[in-house]
Amino acid sequence: MKRKILLVVLTLLTVPAALSAQSNYVHQVIVLNEGHYDYINQVQTVPVTVGAFNPSSHSYVAFDTIYNARFASHVLVDGASIYVAADNQLIRYNADSYQRIATATVPGIRKLAVWNNQLLVSRGEYLQTYNSYFQVYDKTNLSFLYELPVATGPQYASEGIVVTNDIAYLAINNGFDYGNEVGLIGRINLVNQQYINEINLGNAGKNPENIILDNATIYTVNNTNYTTASISSIDVATQVVNTIDLMTTTGCGASSFASGYIVFQVMGDNRLGRFSTSSFSMHDTLMIGRTIYGMAADELNNLLYVGETDYSTYGKIFIYSSPGTVIDSFDVSVSPGNIALDVRTTAGFHESVSTKTSLSCYPNPSQEKTRIVINGNTKAGADVFMLTDLSGRILKKIVSDDSTFMLDMHALDAGLYILQSTSNPGEEVKIVKQ
Repeated sequence: MKRKILLVVLTLLTVPAALSAQSNYVHQVIVLNEGHYDYINQVQTVPVTVGAFNPSSHSYVAFDTIYNARFASHVLVDGASIYVAADNQLIRYNADSYQRIATATVPGIRKLAVWNNQLLVSRGEYLQTYNSYFQVYDKTNLSFLYELPVATGPQYASEGIVVTNDIAYLAINNGFDYGNEVGLIGRINLVNQQYINEINLGNAGKNPENIILDNATIYTVNNTNYTTASISSIDVATQVVNTIDLMTTTGCGASSFASGYIVFQVMGDNRLGRFSTSSFSMHDTLMIGRTIYGMAADELNNLLYVGETDYSTYGKIFIYSSPGTVIDSFDVSVSPGNIALDVRTTAGFHESVSTKTSLSCYPNPSQEKTRIVINGNTKAGADVFMLTDLSGRILKKIVSDDSTFMLDMHALDAGLYILQSTSNPGEEVKIVKQ
């Protein structure tokens, strides 16, 4: 039976208002597993690995093993690139193909941040001193650009970096020199490459482990001397500091920022604390019944990704809804301490879709169902269509011998998908689930 030819051809150009809407979605979640290194025998028992979780298919795949790295310290997604800091290695991956694009050797590499075409790097390591604790690399080829030497820059091991108004704020903690921790925020003018000044967080704000930028305020989660923890706020305009002691029995093991709350867990505890940045006080705690290692908030979907491990034999990521209920989990490798979200926008994808394709759909974007139309194709017999995500993972297989059919989008997460005809290679349409 030949397909009927539609009298009114539906193309993407017929619904410009719907397609001009821009929305963000979580394309994938990148997990950096630190593995396990036996420091006594100096043997790597479990290697460092990096993998990707697809929220649409609920599948996880490890895409690289990083050898000759005793540990890992940060993963960052920027546009089409994934950056990993592992021991003395800096690696850039393609966020779609997962291929290594560039590598650099950076002893003591800790945390990363991006400014324009530059990759900012903090440094620090146990029993090691360096001539510089802040370096800058080209984010494309990872070539070294410049550094701030200790004589005119930060003098101690540093951790997180945030950037606003062309100024980098560097959390300086000297955290590897136990008993001699400091609490400083270094300000770096990235335009003229000069160290501006340091903001002192005071005795209660020593050992800033995490640094967060929220509009015009910077927050730090501080491990002090590891016997308690505190949270500091710094007004970007005035540099005024406010610190509150969390009255804990030890430092924080993991923390993140989610919709006006700093979410954290005290080391060895099995609860999540929620600190309100609006009231600058503790809001509540959520009993989750597990000790976690690594945390990242998905504010688009009100989800929290947390890592669990015994540091030697297993690793697992749990996905919590905002009230603290587990809605999903997946196995990873040992010590999943760093998690990053690959957030993308639907804007711009539609313009790249060829109007010559015989496939079209409406409505697009869609929340529930979209109608697939095979325009002008009179081929006899059934066609097989594959619905995939952007990484090529097959999510649905549809067989149709008609000129139109409905595609159910209910079970799909918000994001961008591709419907392809296996009978006519190259025939495809991009579909957005809102």
